Amino acid sequence: MSTKTVKAVAGISLIAGFGFMGTAPFIADYVVLVGGLIGLALAWRNRGAVREPAAIMLYAALLLLGVTIPFVYRAPIDLLPLVACLPLLAAPGIATLLEKNRYWFGPHAMPLLCLFGVATAVALGISEAYSTDVDRVGAGNNPIHFGGIATILGFLALSGAVWGKSQWRILYLLGPALALVGVLLSGSRGPLLGWIALAVVSAPVLLFGMRNWKLATATLVIGAIGVAVFVAVSKDTVVVQRILALGLTVTETAMNSGPLALAIDFLEAQDPYRTAMYQAGWEALRSSPLVGVGYGQMMPLAASLHPEFVDLFTSLENLHSDVADFAAMAGLLGVSAYLVACEEFVFVRRGVS
Repeated sequence: MSTKTVKAVAGISLIAGFGFMGTAPFIADYVVLVGGLIGLALAWRNRGAVREPAAIMLYAALLLLGVTIPFVYRAPIDLLPLVACLPLLAAPGIATLLEKNRYWFGPHAMPLLCLFGVATAVALGISEAYSTDVDRVGAGNNPIHFGGIATILGFLALSGAVWGKSQWRILYLLGPALALVGVLLSGSRGPLLGWIALAVVSAPVLLFGMRNWKLATATLVIGAIGVAVFVAVSKDTVVVQRILALGLTVTETAMNSGPLALAIDFLEAQDPYRTAMYQAGWEALRSSPLVGVGYGQMMPLAASLHPEFVDLFTSLENLHSDVADFAAMAGLLGVSAYLVACEEFVFVRRGVS
């Protein structure tokens, strides 16, 4: 494959993955997968990224998940989790494409694309909110996924703020600000908690990474004021109302219950369906700690444990929690596979990253 073709594939994959994941996710992810497969073919020829520790961690995660299949297999549907995780193998391919073209893209390619991605996603979300008058915006996607993607793109854009010494890099701080708008539009509590956690982690990184104490401190102060003002103005949005209701539930339950009862009652008061699914995941893990019960048996088990929700559980495909899903369908080996897959980025070589 010619150098120009490799550059084109790498560029298209990068643009799709960061620039359009918020506005056209169901197209962008397939573009990235195809690019990853092309890169994977190149990687096998050159034996580059496929031998990196991060890639080996992915193989280990898939192996851990695959080991459980013979013990839980009852029907072809039990193979679905392993098949669904196979696209992770495209990651070393994407790494190969970017490694081959890292001098061509430059350090600001990714953060600029992320900033563009979150800005266009929020613009589309605002348009949907005004044109359809819906309470929770998804811009053609699940509102939770929309809020999560906006949060990821917004904070990835911050990587440009700590590169170089130019004063204009402060523009990357618009990433988290726009992400917050997207989260509020989505009305989702999970992405909001994720936004808060990433903001807490990012603050010290900005202080040290910007290498300009006055600029960094002023940025953080202005950002904090902006967030406070925006949340105050947005007090009538769905997600803020849900958070306020959550706080009232905690207070009321704490006054009438002990610590364990507080946690259970709190979850049930917020979302009895999700609490039931968490409990089903725990029971599945208890019944088969090492390998779980298998994907095909996961939701039937949840329905049998909570017959009051049988209609809902028979229509759902999973327990709506990564940890609960992996614990139920693959036991401790599944949870280990999930953690290994999540932590593989720690092993990326500094030169490649």
